[in-house]
Amino acid sequence: MTAVAAAAPDALFAVGLAMLVDGVVTANEDRILLAAGLVSLLTAGSWLLGVVSDRANRRFSDRAAVVIESHVAQLHASTATLELHERADYQDRVAVLRNHAAALSYLYQQLFSTIGAFVRLVLTLALLMSVHPVLGLLALLALPDILVSHRRSAVKKEVEEEAAQDERLARHLFDVATTAGAGKEVRVAGVQGWLRRRHRDAWMRRYVPLARARWISALWQCSSQGLFGGALVAAVAYATTVSSSEAAAVTLVLAAGSRLSQYISQTVTQTQFYRSIWLDVSRRLVWLEDFAAVAAAEGDCPAPRRLTEGVRLDDVSFRYPGTEKPVLDGITAELPAGKVVAIVGENGAGKSSLVKLLCGFYSPTSGSISVDGTPLNKIRTDEWRQCLAGAFQDFVRLEYPVREAVGVGDLPRADDVAAVAAAAERGGLVDLVSGLDNGMDTHLGASWKDGTDLSHGQWQKVALARGFMRQTPLLLVLDEPTSALDAEMEHILFERFANSLKPDSDASSGRITVLVSHRFSTVRMADLILVLDGTRMVECGSHDELMEQGGQYAELYEIQASSYRAGYAATASGKGADD
Repeated sequence: MTAVAAAAPDALFAVGLAMLVDGVVTANEDRILLAAGLVSLLTAGSWLLGVVSDRANRRFSDRAAVVIESHVAQLHASTATLELHERADYQDRVAVLRNHAAALSYLYQQLFSTIGAFVRLVLTLALLMSVHPVLGLLALLALPDILVSHRRSAVKKEVEEEAAQDERLARHLFDVATTAGAGKEVRVAGVQGWLRRRHRDAWMRRYVPLARARWISALWQCSSQGLFGGALVAAVAYATTVSSSEAAAVTLVLAAGSRLSQYISQTVTQTQFYRSIWLDVSRRLVWLEDFAAVAAAEGDCPAPRRLTEGVRLDDVSFRYPGTEKPVLDGITAELPAGKVVAIVGENGAGKSSLVKLLCGFYSPTSGSISVDGTPLNKIRTDEWRQCLAGAFQDFVRLEYPVREAVGVGDLPRADDVAAVAAAAERGGLVDLVSGLDNGMDTHLGASWKDGTDLSHGQWQKVALARGFMRQTPLLLVLDEPTSALDAEMEHILFERFANSLKPDSDASSGRITVLVSHRFSTVRMADLILVLDGTRMVECGSHDELMEQGGQYAELYEIQASSYRAGYAATASGKGADD
């Protein structure tokens, strides 16, 4: 409200100035003193109210920014599907929203600033019309400026949206050039100059059309403001012919008229805020809220407490939204309750895509997935998420103390020391933790004070332990969970884990474990193996059954086994020569 209250002394300053000039011209000392006091009071009042308003608005905006950014982050993370992360057109929308989300926190401030600008505008027009009603037409001559600003703001937003992808590319290249993860490859390959040129090219593809739009907007605004400036000069000349107090009238018109231009500019600025920030970003926020709500509202059936039959895929085909190329085609399979199921195939065969469907990150384009006879897309998403656990090849590096980095895999038990220790043991993390200065309390990440950096394989062990935190998931997904570890370590970890999944220990939940791996020495321990090739499932069975068939799985297994045997023979031969 102080922003609105500050409008009155600001707009009435022209009255005090006109009184002062009139007092000087008429040599009226009392009028001069009165006018000087009024000008001082109006100036001090405007300053004081402005300072109070600014501090109050800043305090409110800081608090609102935290709430709004948290809301956007929550919506982004809680959406049922991964489309926001993997679909390019959605990423462009979210990028604009992410960049301007903090601006929504200024809505409260801008609302009262807009009301204040309107009050100033009304008072200023009243002052001008007090000289002569015809001077109110100055407001009409300011309309072209408002219309130009409104239209050009929309054009700039369109250009900004079209350039969002180039902006994301430029930021990505900047991250590649400046972050530690890519530092070694950048230097070894000597691509610093190439990255710099690509970064500049991407920014220029964004900047050039945006700068062109801004220049055109500036030319239009100069023309419209020049029209208003000419009208103000004419108004001053007209004021000298219609007022008995020529000096006071000219001063009032000059002060109020120049302020009128300023207040109209403020009104235009507020209009631009509401159009380019409030309306545009708010629409994106509403779109994100609707997107999250629709995905969450699809399921209305509770998730099962245990699996008795398992998961069935019935003629499942899938292509990523916004694309035409299928990544899975006609997959039909039964994943029995209480079993370990392995998915193998060449790179790009659709293994990770199938995992995403099983987790409910996407729905099949055609066909269906059912859990104990209930369609997966009818099960409440949040409840199904609680039934999942696992580790993925594109794992996240949580730079927290080891205990927290592992414990967040099951938040209700994150502070359970025994549970975290058990998960760490299953994930092969014990030896690593014993070598850290502060054990489980060691802060991970070299960028933090007293932090410790880990190798890629060690980070993957932390992620694997985090995936083992939940005690009784119905679906445990291990998507290349040990790709950064050697084959022997992967085999030891999975064998240790498989021993804990014997039918007796797992009968209470009917847990299904889905393993994606390229190492057949690990895969052979699975109860059921699905072989994918070129978007389709070409074989299905146990290791022994598939080897008897002599098909693609048997061929790949023999190739890999021969490679391991050759490597072992070479190693043994080298040792013998040394002896």
